[in-house]
Amino acid sequence: MTDKRVFLAGLATGAVGGLLVGRRLAARPRRMPHLEISQQVLAETRGPIKAALLAARVQACYDELYARRPRFHLPSLRQHLEANILPGLALYQALREENDDQESVMAEVDRVFTAWVEHSDQHKLMRIMGRLSDPFAMLRIGNRLVLKMSYPPEGWTVEWVEDSDRCIAYDIRECFYLNVLTAYGAPELTAHFCRGDDVQFGNIPGVAWERTKTLGRGDDRCNFRFCNQACPELGGAAQ
Repeated sequence: MTDKRVFLAGLATGAVGGLLVGRRLAARPRRMPHLEISQQVLAETRGPIKAALLAARVQACYDELYARRPRFHLPSLRQHLEANILPGLALYQALREENDDQESVMAEVDRVFTAWVEHSDQHKLMRIMGRLSDPFAMLRIGNRLVLKMSYPPEGWTVEWVEDSDRCIAYDIRECFYLNVLTAYGAPELTAHFCRGDDVQFGNIPGVAWERTKTLGRGDDRCNFRFCNQACPELGGAAQ
């Protein structure tokens, strides 16, 4: 399980380090990941000018978060932090600055997050996978590889429940996203990242995606379950 004291010390170290590199970042601005997609989604309801102004505020929030970010030694954790968590947090902060209606803010966050997923390489891969003769078999092979490479035990605690021709099932007992967002004072944003999994996995032909619990929504686990619809018996829903 992740050592919370080490994790919080990492955040503190990142804040101090951010002060030292602030001038260098100002000289070499880093464009926030997903910013162009975010601006396109925001323009659908705000128009192009207001969306552009808001996108600039989102970028400014990201710049500050990035400058003070914690430094993780694993590339996979850095990738999750810099390409997903901090952009999502920057969007959330910028929206909250202009809108006191939390429900409205979260609805807009969901629309943007959904667009992020739908434009991702992973989503494109899932669509290709669905056109294969046996998408479940490919998902079964790829799932373990992705967990091993991108979701290390330093960030996630994974307990396998089943790995068979019938079903892939595992529980996440600790989540890097929830821990980071809690440290930043925004644990409520985790559930909206969780929703991205439903977008990602919910429409793979031949594969039934089931999840009834998530840590981000206050449960004791995230119970991932993918069932092979080619099997005569799929079993019950996730427990």
